Amino acid sequence: MRKRTFLVMAFIMFVLALLHADITATYSPQSYLVFKLGPDISTTLTPSNTFASNKLVAHIGTLEITAVDEGLMRPYLVPTGFDRPYMFRGQFNTWGGGIHDTEFYVYAYTSLSSSPFPLWLENGSEALAGYSNTVIGVNPFVVDFFFVSHHDAQYYEPGELYELVEGTLGGFNVTKLGYNDKGKWIHVYIPVNNQELPEDGSPPVEPIPIIGNVLGAPIPSIPYGDNPPQILYDLSIVDVASFSLEQAYSGNPPVPIAICQLTLQNANGTDNAVQITFTSSLSLSSFYLHHADSSIMHVIPYTLYFLGEPVIGGEPISWESLGNGLNEEAISVGNINPLHAESAPEGPYSDTIIVEVESTL
Repeated sequence: MRKRTFLVMAFIMFVLALLHADITATYSPQSYLVFKLGPDISTTLTPSNTFASNKLVAHIGTLEITAVDEGLMRPYLVPTGFDRPYMFRGQFNTWGGGIHDTEFYVYAYTSLSSSPFPLWLENGSEALAGYSNTVIGVNPFVVDFFFVSHHDAQYYEPGELYELVEGTLGGFNVTKLGYNDKGKWIHVYIPVNNQELPEDGSPPVEPIPIIGNVLGAPIPSIPYGDNPPQILYDLSIVDVASFSLEQAYSGNPPVPIAICQLTLQNANGTDNAVQITFTSSLSLSSFYLHHADSSIMHVIPYTLYFLGEPVIGGEPISWESLGNGLNEEAISVGNINPLHAESAPEGPYSDTIIVEVESTL
């Protein structure tokens, strides 16, 4: 009987753990930041004319909190690593003209907003929906973040770049109001972008960067008035090398045989990604080495590796965290059966692989 009681308690605890995971969040930073006049800024959530015409504004990113079978109460943004003032350097057509440093603020606009409001992230947690203990009536609850100029937009020059030269933009976690096991109010962390939440209720180890996907990464200069340029991709395979079959036998580490180079132009940040596909000469899901003498039908199966993982021919692979400029990754082979290789006719073997890249944007 005691054992049965233990099992019932374990099951209940498991169900409670699942219930706590019923509120999740996703954050999508803008891949390309651009300043526009306030009325011209619009997103799926934020309508045009939300900001005044005397403000210069850039959309930073969007946070979406979704509740399933549980009400969302009092969500908070819990920032880390923010430091004001946020000063941008660029052409400023007053104070004698020329290059000046001018201040910008971080603003938010939410599903419940009547107007955008400033966030003082360097001061600690910010309530995103006020301080009521009632359940929020919209689901999902969405928040847009923006840079907003302190000075009048008329003094900024269209077509110019503005560089962040002072201030630090860090990361954040998200909490909601909940209960502890004694029925008291506590702040409970919500997983953002599949964050792993510590069991003791402490903050996630890796906060979510508000810009890009790496905390502390440099912020590219922001243009005023330009639409994001098209990202250009240049693919090449270099340093193609021969190898002995013994090197690639099963049990040995994969043997690098080439370097895949992908050069991006006009990309912003380091959160760019592509789908890359490797296709065998026979359009099969597996890969085979062929004898140089086409009359010899014996083939040697092998495994192709990219990003350290086995490749299935014809299936796209997500190549992520790509930055502007040169990105490189090794292509390797391995997993050759020694018995199969040693029974093969002597001579050189090769394979032809088609590599294709497709943008995910």
